[in-house]
Amino acid sequence: MFTAYHAIMFAVLLIGGAGVILKASSGEESLANKPVPVKATYSKFDLNTY
Repeated sequence: MFTAYHAIMFAVLLIGGAGVILKASSGEESLANKPVPVKATYSKFDLNTY
């Protein structure tokens, strides 16, 4: 049974989720504006030797 409680909770989750997505995709905290440093290490494991 779908009640008013369920409708309100669905609206809260929908609006909250949209807010989180918009906050994450805009602003200076976006991952697109900050390159993630990658540590390049030499590995002795080589697939060509097997």
